[in-house]
Amino acid sequence: MFVTRRMQRNVSTIAPSASLEEARRLMREKSVRQLPVKDEDGKLVGMVSDRDIREAMLPVGLLPGSSEKEMEKILADTPVEKVMTRKVVAATVNDSLEDAIVLLHDFHVNALPVVDEEGKVAGIITRTDVLNAFIEALGVGEISSRLEVVVPDVPGALAGIVTIVKTFHVNITSILTTGHTEAGKRTVFFRISTLNVGPIRKALQEAGYRILNPADFRE
Repeated sequence: MFVTRRMQRNVSTIAPSASLEEARRLMREKSVRQLPVKDEDGKLVGMVSDRDIREAMLPVGLLPGSSEKEMEKILADTPVEKVMTRKVVAATVNDSLEDAIVLLHDFHVNALPVVDEEGKVAGIITRTDVLNAFIEALGVGEISSRLEVVVPDVPGALAGIVTIVKTFHVNITSILTTGHTEAGKRTVFFRISTLNVGPIRKALQEAGYRILNPADFRE
């Protein structure tokens, strides 16, 4: 799955010369917490967040006798470029969703601007966008059942399970694999388009497959 499939294309942006007051108003209107900052050519030059704005107001707010009017003046007189983050972590239009997840995780950010080959802002993708994409990809919310099966970590290991499931004339709506606690094994997560999963579970166990359940991880 590609970033361009899940990103928000109608992204609100702001110019470096705009005031913090303008940035705050736009964030409130659009119900967002960060804005990509782009220059006259549409190229990404920074990111400004609601946290940046709060930190800009903090020194004034701590002064004895400071007023709301004084803080509003600071916001009106301070350009976005003065407080924005310039070294922006961004995704590109050619990135996969997995690439975006790694960036969000490794850099501890809640959103990534997405840029095209020229560095122009093409969209934005958030943690929520990524989460929704994987909920959809995993088939959560559809009428289905989930099985966790331990298989040998060898080529073709999935084929046996798929063959058994096929005999019940039901679809496998999603498959995910991960390493297992035992060496030489993998865990396969299946979501199958039926609620009557008992016969399939029994057939897999009779074929020698181990089916995991929550009790296996309580200790």
